[in-house]
Amino acid sequence: MRPILTGAGVVLAATALSVGACSGGREQVREHTARPAAPDRAAPSLDVPALLALSFDELNQRVGPWQPVPPGFVDPTLDPLSQRRGPIDSMAMFRRGGLALVVAYDYRTRRVNDLLLLGSNEEELMRRAHLQLGADHYLVLPVFQASQPSQLMGLRVLALALNQ
Repeated sequence: MRPILTGAGVVLAATALSVGACSGGREQVREHTARPAAPDRAAPSLDVPALLALSFDELNQRVGPWQPVPPGFVDPTLDPLSQRRGPIDSMAMFRRGGLALVVAYDYRTRRVNDLLLLGSNEEELMRRAHLQLGADHYLVLPVFQASQPSQLMGLRVLALALNQ
């Protein structure tokens, strides 16, 4: 009977070791050596309210090089006749931190008229662009797609002060 008990003891010990190996005992050591992950990694952002007072050239320096507005881009709030005549030379697109920003400006004075932050998730755009509803110096307006009026195209940000 003793050999059976000894054999059973060996089997129990081997089972306990294999269960211990799967219990994450070794992972604890790895947890101590690995850097803890950030709980919610913040998506890249852009301080859009700070951009409102900048000229087009200053915006270009702060945000990065501008790009032409993509072919076929239509701003549903602009006069359709002016857009049909060809590309508007006083609009440019900037991309920074995963955000796309269409800037309308006066070509002669280089003054920025408004910013259109492109995207379909209003809450995420507000958060990533550091925008607040009811702010004193700017207004945030939703812009919907012309072809699908129930789909958000982005958020237009307009400076409220006349001297900006």
